Amino acid sequence: MTRTPRPISAFLFGMLAASTFALPVEAKLPNLFGDVPIVEAVREGSLKEANAAIVGGASANTRAADGTPIIVIAAMVRSLEIVELLIENGARPDAKAKDESTALTVAAANGDVAIATYLLEHKADVNEPGALRETALIKAARARHNEVVKLLLERGADREDTDGAGATALDIAERNGWTDTAALLKKASSK
Repeated sequence: MTRTPRPISAFLFGMLAASTFALPVEAKLPNLFGDVPIVEAVREGSLKEANAAIVGGASANTRAADGTPIIVIAAMVRSLEIVELLIENGARPDAKAKDESTALTVAAANGDVAIATYLLEHKADVNEPGALRETALIKAARARHNEVVKLLLERGADREDTDGAGATALDIAERNGWTDTAALLKKASSK
């Protein structure tokens, strides 16, 4: 007696259905083509899941599949709590993404005073250039985030640093007509 082979698709469907129904309700299927769980947790802004990943042995210096350090992603999603978790577990505050962004340059561009303050308190370099050779001060001035501009100047930001086009933070503020930002930068130079 010969057996009639089942079509492959029916076999695979049967295997998939059997394995799917065998999983507990709260279990997640592994992400085979994307990032590791800590990256996903940080990207989603989930402190609970990021902490669980760290406790489970994940490194605070993990990078996403595109090379972006998770501390930069935490700054992108504006999660001070996750930035704190990562720094407390050994993340390098000046880790750079492929485009040269750092957590501090991202926080400055976003106007996030709390994250910028925390990073500076944990030895982030106030003058480290990020994407397009723009320092945190240039990023903050370009986005007219005056509270961040004040913070960076208080922490020793070099107002003479230039971006890739040779413009200082003051040049950028003046070119955009932001007299309030320009006044902050000029005041800092007169000290």
